[in-house]
Amino acid sequence: MEYPKSYKIFIDKRWSLEDLYKFPRAYEQVYFAFEAVLPSPDEVTDERIERAFRAFPWQGGYSAVSFYNQLKYATPPKRRPLIQKMQYASPGYIELLLNLPLAVQIAGVVGSVAASIGACNKTYNAIHTDLQKRKLLRMDVEKKKIALTKEQLELVTFANEEIAKILDLPSTKAILERTNDPLISLKILLSIYRRIRTLSEYKINGKAELPEIIEFDE
Repeated sequence: MEYPKSYKIFIDKRWSLEDLYKFPRAYEQVYFAFEAVLPSPDEVTDERIERAFRAFPWQGGYSAVSFYNQLKYATPPKRRPLIQKMQYASPGYIELLLNLPLAVQIAGVVGSVAASIGACNKTYNAIHTDLQKRKLLRMDVEKKKIALTKEQLELVTFANEEIAKILDLPSTKAILERTNDPLISLKILLSIYRRIRTLSEYKINGKAELPEIIEFDE
């Protein structure tokens, strides 16, 4: 692993202070989530990341905020993205130092979701509505393991696979190994999708472009 490499996100049009908070925050959270399913550099880091996946009940927004914060601090400083340079113009750019192959992977997912945002949102909304109707969104983390019926488990497993496809993950295995719980895995995947969707909206609106093809140094 060679860290870090330079990666430019191109920005355009008028950005507000909210944009300067919203976009980098969503990008950073997606980055740490994707980074977390890669092999850890050591056992201590692996334990910290696994703890983040198992520490929260995922009954509301507090769990998501805490999850991403814990993921960030579980990631070694040298593996965290850093701003190298930023230029605000039309166009401008944000130049980051990070894991370049991972950045390209994220860019591909953002581009894919942006190109089919209607279908992706339809899938997300259908799953979210179904979970809501079955009262699975706020089910207590300690109780749900014995409360899930066979039908509910099949629904959750299918939904995991659907969201994993949208996020271009080969399978849900890596996250399931972290959580040891299919419902928590699904809630995390849905959370990642919402942040990918935020990045995709910036692409759709012409405010940000994440390059999907990079010439890697030999």
